[in-house]
Amino acid sequence: MAGTGNGDLTDTNINYVGRWDKGNSATYRSYWNGSYLSTKFTGTTVKVKLAEKTVFMAIIDGVPTTHWDRIGTVDLTPTPLANGTHTLKIISKYEKTELPFQGLVLDAGASTVRPDPLPVVEFIGDSITSGVTTTDVAVSDYAWLTGERMGADHTQISYPGITLSDGYHYSDNTFPGMESLYFKLWQANRCPDVACTGNPAWNFANYAVKLVVVNLGTNDAFNSVPSATFQSRYTTFLQNIRAKFPNADIFALRTFGGYYQTETQAVVNARISAGDAKVHYVDTTGWLDSSTGSTDFTDGVHPGDAGHVKVSNRLLPILLPYLGNVTRNDTQFSYDTTANWPSGGQNGAYLNDNHWSSVPNAYYQVPFTGTQVKLYGGQAPAHGIAAVSIDGGAETLVDAYSATRKDDVLLWSSPVLSAGSHTLKVRTTGAKNASATGTYVVGDRVDVIDGGVNLLSNAGFEGGLSGWSTWSQGGAVSSATTQPNSGSSHLVHNGTGAYQAYTAQTLTGLPNGSYTVKAWVRGTAGHQLYVKGFGGSQVSVTSVASNVYTQLTISNINVSNGSAEIGFWTSVGSGTGWLHVDDMTFYKQ
Repeated sequence: MAGTGNGDLTDTNINYVGRWDKGNSATYRSYWNGSYLSTKFTGTTVKVKLAEKTVFMAIIDGVPTTHWDRIGTVDLTPTPLANGTHTLKIISKYEKTELPFQGLVLDAGASTVRPDPLPVVEFIGDSITSGVTTTDVAVSDYAWLTGERMGADHTQISYPGITLSDGYHYSDNTFPGMESLYFKLWQANRCPDVACTGNPAWNFANYAVKLVVVNLGTNDAFNSVPSATFQSRYTTFLQNIRAKFPNADIFALRTFGGYYQTETQAVVNARISAGDAKVHYVDTTGWLDSSTGSTDFTDGVHPGDAGHVKVSNRLLPILLPYLGNVTRNDTQFSYDTTANWPSGGQNGAYLNDNHWSSVPNAYYQVPFTGTQVKLYGGQAPAHGIAAVSIDGGAETLVDAYSATRKDDVLLWSSPVLSAGSHTLKVRTTGAKNASATGTYVVGDRVDVIDGGVNLLSNAGFEGGLSGWSTWSQGGAVSSATTQPNSGSSHLVHNGTGAYQAYTAQTLTGLPNGSYTVKAWVRGTAGHQLYVKGFGGSQVSVTSVASNVYTQLTISNINVSNGSAEIGFWTSVGSGTGWLHVDDMTFYKQ
């Protein structure tokens, strides 16, 4: 009998991520690689029931295991776990494999536990987004890595060889382009013909998407799709995605090979000009090295493991602010005693340093104001188990063991919290798993999400100056890639001698209320971040001289007329004045 907590198909504690067919009450079936189910469970063992032979990965408490050609009731814990609450993901790794899921089997008296609700990021692409040529395919590509590091649920609607454009395909492929197949349930290998006859329409009401990331065009180039055709169909494709997800931010990536770069930029600019301010172009130029001897690509087209990690490292800071305004912090940790938490350099850690402790019950706390906090740190052979809590509540055990050293990785995400002030506490337990050689816990950084939706378009200038109005007299306004705060681009005001310049964006249709604007800046002193035209007197804050990025903030902007102009004003009387701006946010408090 079905019921919450028992592991049956209709157990509401099981979260189905991706495209699942639930039409058969005996078997729920996943489609598209990277689809997964997630839950938590109590007890010491768990088994999965499968209707047909398949290949899948199970990740229990962060430890992955690939299971080959399994059917029936599959024991995922041949060595029982410590009694407690554990996390579980079961994932379809390959583009042609599916999960014919029939339920979980738990210990007597054990139950599933609802996983924390997370925003969804949808990745759309081809073999690159499917992780072809990587070690664990869809579970080791940039889409999976980025989604996991964001603390989000994530989907990969991708298939090797697929084009954007219908009617263009390799001789051994009999399926349409993504402009059609994206809106269907089945992945491409199930298509009986180039029209994919019989493929049911996907019900987009099944889950809401916060961000959509599109990486298409490589196979169009190899199949000689004309530039004008590609641009036209890409424009329509983004329009159709917008119709399904009215509130999502959509990111169009430059293909890693640079194919259709101009056309992709033009598509994004056209959508912005048409009034869609939540479409963004991501310039991936320079993200990967295709030179001889580089390990970024395996065959000149597909990134390998190292290449996908590089892409994730570049994409993560671009996407993360759009989940909500993010403040990154490693300076406000309060340690129980400094003796318990020595510090030092660590390559790969945030700002290349961290603190550590193996003293049982040593702890640090981080006060924050927001709706979610994400804990980052190191994983290593000598790392043990930390106990993490919010506001003195129940502790969650987080195992930081890894067979190889990894730093600045996402260890834990809080559930969505009520807006306001909270305290994160991380405590050493003195415990470890059987494979670990020590019980160390690291203090490195946290990301705080304040829950506000960024209303600015192209807020990180990854799309150049698209969406922004600019003017200068005697100087220049441009975008550049010399030293961004994150991503690959930033705004520049510069000139020699007297000059004036501004860069601004006007927002309309705003709900009346209080807003906050933030921006990261570096440069000479005297540049102004301002907001005007909101129904009150102009407000501004002036930058100080700094060669490193610092954040400017204006809060409590009382919008009363439904609009606001947000911008930077520069007025230099003499000498050399310059300004770099990146990662702006404007959101309702």
